[in-house]
Amino acid sequence: MKCSKRKSLLTAAAVVLLCSLQDRLSAQTKLSIDKVYSAYLRSSGSISAHGQIKGYYFFYQSDKIDKHTNEYTLQILDENLNKVKSIKFEDSKKVSLLESAYNGGSLSFLFKNEDTKTMDMRIYDMDGKLKYTYSRPYDKRSEELMKAYETMHTDEAMNKNVFDMGETGYVSVLPMREGKQRTYEVDYYSSQDKKQWTYVPTDDEEKYSAAEYMGATDSLIILQVMKRNHLMSGKVTSHLVGINIVTRKKQFDLDYAGDDYTMILSGVLPIEGTDKLMLMGSFFDKSDNIAKDFSKGLAVYEMTTTGKVLSKSYNTWAGDFGRYLPTNSKGKISDVGYLYIHKLIRTPDHKLFVVGEGYKRKADGVGIAASVLLGGDAGVTKIVVTDLVVMQFDEKYKVRGATIYDKTDNTAFGGQQADLNSQHLIATYLKYIGAFDYEFTTGDEDNSNFTICYSDYVRSSEYKGQTFNSIRYNGSKFTTDKIELKSKATNMRVFPAKPGSIMILEYYKKDKRVDLRLEKLG
Repeated sequence: MKCSKRKSLLTAAAVVLLCSLQDRLSAQTKLSIDKVYSAYLRSSGSISAHGQIKGYYFFYQSDKIDKHTNEYTLQILDENLNKVKSIKFEDSKKVSLLESAYNGGSLSFLFKNEDTKTMDMRIYDMDGKLKYTYSRPYDKRSEELMKAYETMHTDEAMNKNVFDMGETGYVSVLPMREGKQRTYEVDYYSSQDKKQWTYVPTDDEEKYSAAEYMGATDSLIILQVMKRNHLMSGKVTSHLVGINIVTRKKQFDLDYAGDDYTMILSGVLPIEGTDKLMLMGSFFDKSDNIAKDFSKGLAVYEMTTTGKVLSKSYNTWAGDFGRYLPTNSKGKISDVGYLYIHKLIRTPDHKLFVVGEGYKRKADGVGIAASVLLGGDAGVTKIVVTDLVVMQFDEKYKVRGATIYDKTDNTAFGGQQADLNSQHLIATYLKYIGAFDYEFTTGDEDNSNFTICYSDYVRSSEYKGQTFNSIRYNGSKFTTDKIELKSKATNMRVFPAKPGSIMILEYYKKDKRVDLRLEKLG
């Protein structure tokens, strides 16, 4: 009897302990933050090391001190949503966060201060200590940039101008205007010591140019630069530019002058363990106008970090991709449209997977009706984002397969802009406004396993609302999964999380509250 009673007591104790442990685990995967007066979800981000999630950061206005001053909080969390550090400071209510980034060892925040007319870069270590503050004035040259930030400061927008350079620091690539000239400048901010420098292009042909950040190595900032010989020129040339962060000078300028084709880049990928870069982009005949004409297919180059091209591989839309996709010679896929390339994934067995998303022009019934009523000024088409496409290439960068993953067509924009712009300008604008449904890719550090994630909106008899979708690769085959995301939150955003999970952030504006939770995939 005593033995039976002891077993009963031990069993009861085990149940209590198990319930307590489950409660603790549940508490570690959910978190609520109150007194969130103002929060742009784009000022939140994940903290990762070697592709693995280690935590999150979240910046928000936490109080109103007086009519001139607000309190702000930077909250740092671990991968289980436990609070690691809360950093509070008071500043002018005319201070606004433009962008933020994480580089493996520190966090950077680019602020606009309307009182001092400056852009201030603040860099914090992972203990929440302010390491460095860099300030630079903004003036008429950057006036258009400031206006752009005002219009693009939405929760869905992604970083446009500030990026990490590994553990050495951060780089911003800013468009500049002076008189009729349109150009750019590159600012580097060190996170290891107090050091900042600016690169300004000096070539005459760069007086009318635009730069897009494509990536970085330990020593290079890599840009795609589009140049015109004068402001109203319809002819655009494409360049891959590498800026050395040590010499602070241009290390190479690949203009494709000696090639049979010219190219608009989709992505640049450093090849692990080498001094090589892999480039992928749409290629064109030399006589084509890359701003207007259709590309012939996708090209892949390998080159050294000094700018020497080592190999070239070309895949045409009709000939090569046509074996796996219903594609015409202009790159248009039936029911999908044209492809925007989001991600290049290189695996240990030297396969290359490329994630693309379709977009196309459709007749706009409302626009047509309005055009008839208003005399043809309303625009008669709209741009819709369509399906996800995953393509596979072999070790010689020849396409060996492609799969279309269906999702609901998502109307991005309409009006005259949809009627007039070229496919390339439309794709750039879709990316700029955050209209694509692709979210992120997570996986093992060497990409032997990875998961491609995207959002969708489902309209069915069983469910109507937002969904979060995953395409998983286990080293040999793909599987899919879906989570329903119906919510009453004002805004919602999904982040990558520890293996097999995602982190969901919901902002309830009326309640001044943010809820965060981890949710398993599968």
